[in-house]
Amino acid sequence: MFLIAVFIILSFSSVNANESSPLKSSKLIIDNDAGGDDAVAIFLALLYEKHFNGSQLLALTTVHGNTKETNVCINNQRILKVARRQNIPIFRGAKDSLLKDFERGNYYGDDGLGDSGEQLINLLPAQEKNAVSALIDLTKTYPDEITLITLGPLTNIALAIRLDPGFIGRLAHLYIGAGHIHDGDNPGPEFNARMDPEAYHIVLDNVNPDKVILLPFSQVKKNLDFSKDWRQNVLGKIDNDVVKAINKYEQVSMKKNERWRALDPAVIGIAIKPDIVDEYVYSRNKIILNGEKRGINTNEFGDKDIANVRIATNFDKEQYKQFLFNVFSAEK
Repeated sequence: MFLIAVFIILSFSSVNANESSPLKSSKLIIDNDAGGDDAVAIFLALLYEKHFNGSQLLALTTVHGNTKETNVCINNQRILKVARRQNIPIFRGAKDSLLKDFERGNYYGDDGLGDSGEQLINLLPAQEKNAVSALIDLTKTYPDEITLITLGPLTNIALAIRLDPGFIGRLAHLYIGAGHIHDGDNPGPEFNARMDPEAYHIVLDNVNPDKVILLPFSQVKKNLDFSKDWRQNVLGKIDNDVVKAINKYEQVSMKKNERWRALDPAVIGIAIKPDIVDEYVYSRNKIILNGEKRGINTNEFGDKDIANVRIATNFDKEQYKQFLFNVFSAEK
């Protein structure tokens, strides 16, 4: 009965993607916690900009998550070095969650990028300005031009909202990769939401569905999962330095799974190529802050007037698959 009810709700509140797809903005900022999937996502944005006249990647901001923030910063430096894009500034952000720091684990390796032992020289240092100040200042410099994409815990974004309540209003769009649409297959909290529930609460309490699109990990697992064989022997066989790097960066995580279900590149994908999304639904999205269910987000599906986000729920899987292959193949 639960699944039938969810189906009815989603059907009632669904929004045709052609009617609600956001216009792409001219500039991107990626807030990330630099695990292997973040690396795939950042490379995707960089190569789309380079080879397909995509939006300019204006900056990277770092946040704790897949690994400690010190590693996140180094990993961002490594990614930009491999991509030959060290002109992009890195701004260092929150090292811990707002109230309670959770165990990070080592899903992508202890260093976040596959523990490959990669040694790169001449890595350019991060900027002196911190990530929160940079986010606020950049939105003032480029009002209504920036799409902010979050691939980790929402700590930096929550702090920016607290320091400057006008921050969200100056963004063109905010894409959030976090949470689940909970059902029997996803009973617990999603990683990015769990790592800082208070930050998630602050952000989702200060947004509206005209600005914000949420991609839950549950929908990636359900609709954008690929075989390990495709990831390793099709995408992974593309012969360039970027793909060779992501193969190293995901080598720890790939040993743990028979499927490739990567949230972060999917968030980038729907932001820079919105027609990948077939359906959005309106939702009042919240998160539980206390008790055994702490970190689990909730959804009240309905019309736009009760919603704070649009959730991307269904996708053109084959188009996304071909998109990934085309973008990574474009690099020589």
